[in-house]
Amino acid sequence: MIKVTANHYPIIKQYILKAPTFVYSILDQLIEGTVYADTATFQTLTKSGIHFVYGDSTTTEIDRQLAICLEQSVEKGKRFTLFSYSEQWNTKIEQLLNGQLRKLERYTFTFDKSLYGGTDKQEVSNFEVMPITQHHINNAMEFTSAYYDEYWDSTANFLTNGFGFCLIHKEQIVSEAVSIFKSNDYAEIDIMTDSKYRGQGLASLIATTFINHCLANELKPCWDCDISNTASIYLGAKLGFTGPQKYAIYTKSSPRCFQQNVSFIVKRIDYVVRIPD
Repeated sequence: MIKVTANHYPIIKQYILKAPTFVYSILDQLIEGTVYADTATFQTLTKSGIHFVYGDSTTTEIDRQLAICLEQSVEKGKRFTLFSYSEQWNTKIEQLLNGQLRKLERYTFTFDKSLYGGTDKQEVSNFEVMPITQHHINNAMEFTSAYYDEYWDSTANFLTNGFGFCLIHKEQIVSEAVSIFKSNDYAEIDIMTDSKYRGQGLASLIATTFINHCLANELKPCWDCDISNTASIYLGAKLGFTGPQKYAIYTKSSPRCFQQNVSFIVKRIDYVVRIPD
């Protein structure tokens, strides 16, 4: 496989039907990643260990690359998280991995602006909504510098290319909504509310602020959650996210089992698409 130059990224984007937001973040060069190709297939790799497979699942060249990537993940002790939107890919991954990964199921939703009623300004007494700055990151409970280093390569990159909002109560951050990933077209929301302040509508308020920012900047907001997270599903529906589509995430189940039997597995593949001849 050969390394693809960035000028080919727009070609890949033309053939994407649906992918996680972080895939577009790489292709728009907002976070670091690498794209490899054989004669008919593209695949991209991130630094963070979060990956996505898509396209033709029968190509054998990908199998070899997956084995190499997994070995590197095990040797370096790095994160391994693989996204798949395809039952064909799920079947292949599970055959190749032979039960060595833990499978989680999640929903991804589509934002329907006609169902969204949050464009009017909302306020909650004694709480102040503020854009996230370095000061807030320094004092955050959940979305700390380590979070942005993992998903955005650095806090500086997030502050330049991402965005987020927080609710302040008595100089304390009690709720946040940030773009865990963002591209030129999409922004995926990640929300945290202090357990002591839940049940007051703060998550809805901060999510509405995030969505309104997306709409004002011609971005499509994205909402994903575990299929068992009924609270997130309910809140997403309330905010206009509909049409849940199930997908799979595979993560390491035990580092030891990988070291004992590493073969034909997926690590840093974020995106694979077959380009028609």
